[in-house]
Amino acid sequence: MHLLRFSIAWLILFGLIATPLHAEWMVFTGGPTVATGVWPSGTALSGTAVATASNFVNGNLATLPVGLVPTAVGPALSPNYFATGLQPNLGTLVSVLSTPYNDTGDKYLTVIDFSGTTGGPNPGVLPAGSIFAIIDLDITENYRKIFATDATNTFISTPWISGPSAFFDMTSPVAVSSPPPTFAGPVTGVYGMFGITYNFDAGMWLFQTTQDVKTINFDMEVGVGGNTIGGGGAGWAFYTPPGINVPEPTAIALVTFGIVLLGARGTRRNTRARVLLS
Repeated sequence: MHLLRFSIAWLILFGLIATPLHAEWMVFTGGPTVATGVWPSGTALSGTAVATASNFVNGNLATLPVGLVPTAVGPALSPNYFATGLQPNLGTLVSVLSTPYNDTGDKYLTVIDFSGTTGGPNPGVLPAGSIFAIIDLDITENYRKIFATDATNTFISTPWISGPSAFFDMTSPVAVSSPPPTFAGPVTGVYGMFGITYNFDAGMWLFQTTQDVKTINFDMEVGVGGNTIGGGGAGWAFYTPPGINVPEPTAIALVTFGIVLLGARGTRRNTRARVLLS
């Protein structure tokens, strides 16, 4: 009897804790002109974001223009990365939306739309306080005219980025720390990020939003002196903290089954007592 009660209690407890909680980076798929980002399950945010690339300028007509490429950094993440307290995705990876190029002079507009994101205080936006990272911004790769819109898709003319809070080599072996890229602005809500002039793979540059943003917009540009054919490219990564432990359907079924067993045992006990008294 005691074993049965113990088993029922474990069913209920396991059901309540069966859903793991974790923090992760948004995972992108698709490209080169449209890529979809998905917030991993078990995190605070859920839903999607959609990134688009357009207005391509080809710096070298001998090669085709390139666009958005979902990628990941890892699994050999550095102690510097883990010192931030940020968690990697499964496989010890950091998922990134890369904005690569082929040649000096390549340029295109990127828009990342968070209309499909939920789980924050306000749906349809990347919430204020969200961490994002710029990865591998080097060899004169630039992000120009970085601006955002709010939940009503209105241009945000006030500061909406906080940081940078850190810049470090996110992979092992760790390279010698170098001066970070240049962060400029804002000028009426518009920023610029200008890459260092030498190769530094893979530098992680951390920021936070200070307002809800529906879209983030920027021009990816490779300045004079950047890599030539097959050059490379920087990228953006978006982070979400752990979610609230809301049991999944399987976990809910376990809890329900445990409660039903408890109810059935109570009913049998009451019935037996009435029989003995009659």
